[in-house]
Amino acid sequence: MSDELDILHVGPDVRTTGGMATVITLLSRSPAPGLRVTAAATWAPSARDRGLAATLGLLTGLVRRRGRRPDWVHAHLSEGGSFLREGAVLLVARALGIRTAATLHGARFLDFSERHPRLVRRVLGACRVVFPLGPHAGARVAALCPGTPVRPVLNPVDLDELHAAPAPSHTADVVFGGEVGRRKGVDRLVAAWPGVRRRHPQATCVLCGPLGDLPVTDLPEGMRYVGSLERADLLGVLRSARVACLPSRDEALPMFVLESLALGVPVVTTAVGEIGQLGEEQGVSLVDGDPAGLAARLGDLLADPAQRADWGRRGLTWAEEHCSVEAVGRALATSYRAA
Repeated sequence: MSDELDILHVGPDVRTTGGMATVITLLSRSPAPGLRVTAAATWAPSARDRGLAATLGLLTGLVRRRGRRPDWVHAHLSEGGSFLREGAVLLVARALGIRTAATLHGARFLDFSERHPRLVRRVLGACRVVFPLGPHAGARVAALCPGTPVRPVLNPVDLDELHAAPAPSHTADVVFGGEVGRRKGVDRLVAAWPGVRRRHPQATCVLCGPLGDLPVTDLPEGMRYVGSLERADLLGVLRSARVACLPSRDEALPMFVLESLALGVPVVTTAVGEIGQLGEEQGVSLVDGDPAGLAARLGDLLADPAQRADWGRRGLTWAEEHCSVEAVGRALATSYRAA
């Protein structure tokens, strides 16, 4: 084996949208020194067979490659079918003598692991190292697989791409990004918005993302739905915002939060999933999701430009140190070589 490691990232098709696809794209496009990185898809949203054909094709390819196999297979897992598709790849890779790693992205991983502990233990126990996004998933992995090293690593963001975002066609004081539905807490933001407008009559809010389980036909004054924007347009809107807001009920550690911080935009969000590891030091205001409290926090930030600027600087500094592609790539490379 040469000093350069060959890493194969496995997960959703990188041509699709979503946080996991974005992560795999970034890690593949800008590998850390000493790593050769490629990606293989096990599924895409349009696949009618839930990724069965793609997964079988990948497994066949690994078996047939023999001397040209990667040094590492690194799977990106959420929950549900992911532990069957990517889990099968990890188990076969380990049987072939390939080192294996997994990153846990799923918003419902903890609940899934409680309902299917044997499956989760079997898949993660086959890994040489597991990368959770924060302490909650990390503690669960340690409990299920006490012999498996756990190395928390954040998702990467492309600072160059973010800072090159074009001037937006839509601007707003507050920006929401994600599926427009209850899981992401859009109903909470809609209920809170009239309270924000009472303090700031000219304030505006845009909702960006695909439609979920909430209607957008009767939004309060000053709030509008702009649809699913192209990525560059969304980043431009976010870059111009005063505050980013994501009052979710269920998350892991969403890219919207990390990218907001990397753009120097303070975030108001709920302490669900791994978001709770963030706080004022990172430019994040944690709320409980109650609309009155959410309105008060948004109103306070809109009223205080100095605090927004200070929190924005904190978020940007933290993101540069912990979330840049280079920082995440170095952390992964260190773990690969130590395992």
